Amino acid sequence: MAILDLTAVTAVTKVQYTQSKVYNLCYEESKVFAKIKKKNNFFGSTKHVAFRYGSPQARGANFTTAIGNMSTTSYASVDVGRKKDYCFVQLDGETIAAASNDAGALLNVVKTEFDAGFYTASRNLAIALFANGGGSRGQVGSFTGATITLKDVNQIVNFEKGMVLNTSTTDGTTGSKKSGTVTVAGVNRGTGVITCTGNVTAGIATVANNDYIFQNGDFEATKSLPTGIPGWIPKTDPTAGDNFFGLDRSTGDVTRLSGNRITKYSGGPIEETLIQASAFVKREGGRPDMVAMNPLDIANLVTALGSKVIYDRSTAVDNPDFGFQAVTLMGAAGPMMIVPENEVQTGDAWMLTTSTWSFETAGGGPKILDEDGNTMRADATTDSYIARIGYYGNFICEAPGYNAYVQL
Repeated sequence: MAILDLTAVTAVTKVQYTQSKVYNLCYEESKVFAKIKKKNNFFGSTKHVAFRYGSPQARGANFTTAIGNMSTTSYASVDVGRKKDYCFVQLDGETIAAASNDAGALLNVVKTEFDAGFYTASRNLAIALFANGGGSRGQVGSFTGATITLKDVNQIVNFEKGMVLNTSTTDGTTGSKKSGTVTVAGVNRGTGVITCTGNVTAGIATVANNDYIFQNGDFEATKSLPTGIPGWIPKTDPTAGDNFFGLDRSTGDVTRLSGNRITKYSGGPIEETLIQASAFVKREGGRPDMVAMNPLDIANLVTALGSKVIYDRSTAVDNPDFGFQAVTLMGAAGPMMIVPENEVQTGDAWMLTTSTWSFETAGGGPKILDEDGNTMRADATTDSYIARIGYYGNFICEAPGYNAYVQL
């Protein structure tokens, strides 16, 4: 007996959408990035950033002795180059024609894909903001078959399905990448396990525990990644031979040229550690108004504060529509917003005087790169169109000594 079932009528049935929207389950924007200045006039070959880190010291209670100890103001400078980052969006021609409005699809596919491309570009900026410019997204804890378990489970936030990865024994600031790649097939955000499309050793024959992991294209012979907060304010004092955009920060005044490193209060109550650290930054002339921490550390802070926790609301400096709530803690120089940033490792905090930071680009960004007037370009070999999203710029800090790395 023949029964007409759903399989038999597939050709004539409609797909019914009952959702009112498709939720974006990706990570939110960086709150620190939202608060720093954006400048679109980074023209010329480099950005010259000058520091005055010492004043004349020809003084003394005795005139003859004082004048004999003549010295001058101490200056230093760095010449910061622009870096480039690209994200490509490709859509099939028929898809553009058939699914570009609400009648044809649950989403305006073209707009949504562009939004997703901008998200990917912005997300990478958020990762770069809390990186040293080397490009590492995490480290291999162990690997077997097609899986990689990260050394730090919290760094899973830096990985997405479809990423092509490679590894190196170094963090990208020196050395070179290993031969071969693997492609991410799946991500377990609870366990920190990355599943690849094939065996890890088949893709990267020399992969090893503790290798640093990179998105393919970030660790090339010519580096093109912006230098974030840990590059300007390293976790350890720069040593002799340091070359930060042409400046050896180990000589002269290491704190004023590379920021504060405050570790002496580590292990105590988080709120006390931050308050004590703010006093050190204030001593150096800073007025810290924002502290970036991992959400897990903020949870511990909120739990410790209990009913004493105070929340405040802030907006992006260039987009009042982007607002967020944050815990506020009174520091030695005034209130500090404690903001969650997924890219900050647990146990770390970055105490910032946000007025000293900026993201500077040639003409803005991330933006559609359409200098030829074409938002999308027809692909030469397929019925598809490609858009380019990116920027030419870098992060700038005009007063490193007004900022600090704090070990919680």
